Amino acid sequence: MPRNSMPNGWEPPAPAWQSVWRDTADPLVAAYFAIQAEQPTLLDNWAVRAFAGAHPPAALEQAMFVDQRGVSNYLYIGYWRHSEYRKWWAGEGNGEWWADARRPADGVGYWREIVVMPFDRFETLHSTQAPHGIGVTADSLAGPIREHGYPGGARDRIPLSDSDSLKNIDSVATPLPAKVSAAGARVLLAPPENVCVIRSGQNWSYCPDEEKAHYLEKVHPVLLQGMHFLRDNPLETNCYSMRFFDKKNSDWSATEQSFGLGYTTDIYALENWAKSHPTHLAIFGSFMQMVKTFGEQMQLRLWHEVTVLPADKCEFEYIGCHRNTGLLSYIRENSSME
Repeated sequence: MPRNSMPNGWEPPAPAWQSVWRDTADPLVAAYFAIQAEQPTLLDNWAVRAFAGAHPPAALEQAMFVDQRGVSNYLYIGYWRHSEYRKWWAGEGNGEWWADARRPADGVGYWREIVVMPFDRFETLHSTQAPHGIGVTADSLAGPIREHGYPGGARDRIPLSDSDSLKNIDSVATPLPAKVSAAGARVLLAPPENVCVIRSGQNWSYCPDEEKAHYLEKVHPVLLQGMHFLRDNPLETNCYSMRFFDKKNSDWSATEQSFGLGYTTDIYALENWAKSHPTHLAIFGSFMQMVKTFGEQMQLRLWHEVTVLPADKCEFEYIGCHRNTGLLSYIRENSSME
């Protein structure tokens, strides 16, 4: 494993583990399907049929957040192998429902972001031996590992970083090409190569009352401030989009979990923020104070998955969504019309 950024003699401040899959020939897929509406009913009606049919996802989650426009976004996350995802998407009523010309007339916003995750462009990290996210589909966990806890650790865990810089020369100021329907209600785009996708989660459901109160009062609000800073300052951070979700049960009831889902121009944008920006330093400081307070007895579970996107296979679509949705606000004004 590459250790391009690891300081000499490095010893991590806390143990961590990474997910391991035996078969690395068939990439993973994270597929995000969401509705912007007061209620998720229309998307639920599709999801009940789609995810119960042939070639279902290996893991399925639900989440919700209210965006900067005050609009509720209800989300399904499906994880597949790429070959299985393509079979599923081609199934009756799955992809064709999204392509149906009647979707823009539903009076809501829909978005889907399909992220292909080749194993040489992908890494995970878990603070305990209880996997989350796509890690629940893995064959095992490796660790404790040394490649974490320092700037550049995530990049070091991505195998391709040993031979590729993983840089993207563009910034968020560079408009993205897209296909736009004649009425402008449907936009389809492919993110540039090396755009970095992070899903970073927090699970406090296992914490005793005192630890839970400490996290919710002293750590979680600081984390939320950092996520909002990334969301609201794209030119400064090169962060296209940052959404902070509350994870939900299958009936949309509350859980004691959350996660950020973000897109940056490349992995260095995340590194630079994590390395030196006051909002991340505040997050790190509040977390280390929690570690100091609860020590080895701490039950908070943290995890993330990071992908540096390939040049093809990823597909983002926005139907009737407001301009601040995902990567929608970064498309070229003269994008091609369907």
